[in-house]
Amino acid sequence: MKKGKKLAAAFLALSLLLVPALASTPAEPTIYGYSEGLAQAEQEGKWGFAGPEGNIVIPLQYRSVVSFTLGVAAVNLDGKLGVIRPDGEYLIQPEYDTLMPVGYGLYMAQRGDDWGVVSILPYQGEKGRTNEVYPISYVSVELNSVGGNDALVLISKGGGRTVVPLFQIPGILSGLGVEGSCFPLTRGRLPSFTDVNARDWYALWVDIAYNTGIMTGTGGNAFEPGREVTVAEALQMAANMDSRHKGDTFHTTAHISTPWYTDAVDYCTASGIIARGQFEDYTRQITRRELAQVFGATELARSLPQRNSPVRVMASVRDVTAGDPAAQAIYGLYTKGILTGVDENLSFRPDSPVTRAEAAALASRLARPEQRVDLF
Repeated sequence: MKKGKKLAAAFLALSLLLVPALASTPAEPTIYGYSEGLAQAEQEGKWGFAGPEGNIVIPLQYRSVVSFTLGVAAVNLDGKLGVIRPDGEYLIQPEYDTLMPVGYGLYMAQRGDDWGVVSILPYQGEKGRTNEVYPISYVSVELNSVGGNDALVLISKGGGRTVVPLFQIPGILSGLGVEGSCFPLTRGRLPSFTDVNARDWYALWVDIAYNTGIMTGTGGNAFEPGREVTVAEALQMAANMDSRHKGDTFHTTAHISTPWYTDAVDYCTASGIIARGQFEDYTRQITRRELAQVFGATELARSLPQRNSPVRVMASVRDVTAGDPAAQAIYGLYTKGILTGVDENLSFRPDSPVTRAEAAALASRLARPEQRVDLF
């Protein structure tokens, strides 16, 4: 009997020791709605983002976060606001007390008592590299309707009033030398395709390609992300992007030729993107090798800076040989952060067809510098 009491007492003592340990076990993160393939996630008051499988991909370190839209999200780190991209890299450092989106990649920003306008993309200003399109030195910055147009209104400390209509912002950014300003992100212009889910890996790329006007739906409120891209469609995208980069009129002109892709073929031929007779059938599916050749030959692609080591790219992309006629174009797109491969080994699969989802990813990275990728 005494032995039984001793065992019971020992079990009770062990139970009491275990209770605090069990109680301290952290709960699983709570995951909220998805947007562009990522979801807000929270655990014990710390916020981050979860991937499509529910795994945490951006650490739970923020006081609060805003859902991703067009590849960017505002975050609050220890009381200071910044903007990140889908890999968690900062586009705007967390140093502001207020950040309010304007569109075009711009935010009205407050630091202390001063206001200004900052961009997700830096440029070379008079005092060096900066994100400040309008310096943090104003009494206030507001978004108002002026003369029937939405405009930024900046009030200086001397009482001066600067009015900047939003439709002028792409030109202003271009004048400052902000890369990608010919493909502005238009606030609120998002698709609602019934066959693109907010959890899909390609939702971000569809949003950007649609927002910037590079791609549209296929009719009936559908995007058909899995449909294979034809040569004609690839040439149309290439002509559109090249034209906008150069600032000519192809992308603003109505094209009514028969077949519908005739003008795009003529543009690409005249611009040296393709050689005359390079393709005999424009209605067939294009391969990944051919798409790299077409996109890589645009003036837009040729103008982009390198961000990945060419030597490491050539050593890593093992299913493309130096003797491949498209090797220079393929390696070039990897080097510039446009291509990322189809797996963790950076495989390219040059002879495979290209889906509309994959084409949207390539086109979006060509258009928007903040989405280009550091591979190493």
